[in-house]
Amino acid sequence: MKPIAGIDKISLKTEPLALKLSAQDPSFSKRLSSAVKDVNSKQNIADDSIEKVIQGEMGIHEGMLNIGKADTSLRLLVQVRGKVMEAYKTIINMQI
Repeated sequence: MKPIAGIDKISLKTEPLALKLSAQDPSFSKRLSSAVKDVNSKQNIADDSIEKVIQGEMGIHEGMLNIGKADTSLRLLVQVRGKVMEAYKTIINMQI
């Protein structure tokens, strides 16, 4: 049996915190833009799936899965939009 080897020390301060935050936390507008693009691409895939099902190139189950994914992503985006608008109205109505 071999003994357990020691663990080397790991430094948590490898890069400044500001660089870490800017690298992993994009701005809200970038996140929103990417979410809209994702929903749009899923809608396009669903549209293409409908055409392929009609033409017989794709099974109805696969087509329905793509339509379901597009529907779910659109509903989620609408819910997020509603929450953002609600938060915006709350902030606007705050007294300074």
